[in-house]
Amino acid sequence: MITNDQLLIVGGTGRDVGKTEFVCRLIERISAQRPVYAIKVSSIFPGEELYHGTHSEDESYLHLFEETNRESEKDTSRMLNAGAARVFYLRTDGPGILAGFNEFIKKLPANSAVVCESNSLGQYVKPALSIMVQSKDGQVKPRAIDQLRRADLVVVSDGFSGFPELASISFSERDGWKRRTI
Repeated sequence: MITNDQLLIVGGTGRDVGKTEFVCRLIERISAQRPVYAIKVSSIFPGEELYHGTHSEDESYLHLFEETNRESEKDTSRMLNAGAARVFYLRTDGPGILAGFNEFIKKLPANSAVVCESNSLGQYVKPALSIMVQSKDGQVKPRAIDQLRRADLVVVSDGFSGFPELASISFSERDGWKRRTI
């Protein structure tokens, strides 16, 4: 496993728990001070292709796509509209995640603030901060259990609080992502 202090990973305990909303609010907050680069990683398991949507007509199992469309309702477009300097979508099977992430990193300036929405990337890269978003009902999909155990912060998404935990997260080129306790 490699370590990346410029990386913050946001995962979720299920679908529609508020991961992208948390990511967008974080991007909006940090991009007011410095460029933020974002990536959404979807690990495709057999039979789950329909859940991840398409971003291109010519997608393969290792596909790194740069989002430039601000008019779409896709999560990557939302990240771009939140203020990310550049946004990418990586769609691959498990073994392709690290290779795709390394390709993504090559496209960025050194010491960049990187925000990733993924439950899968944390299996291959140890980020500076790992955050999990959980719904109020507390349900956890089985593949999210390991990521939940590794999380530095678990945020409960209640749909109206606006994620007060965001105030505790900062980024500096020298130190990378940090979280202070509030």
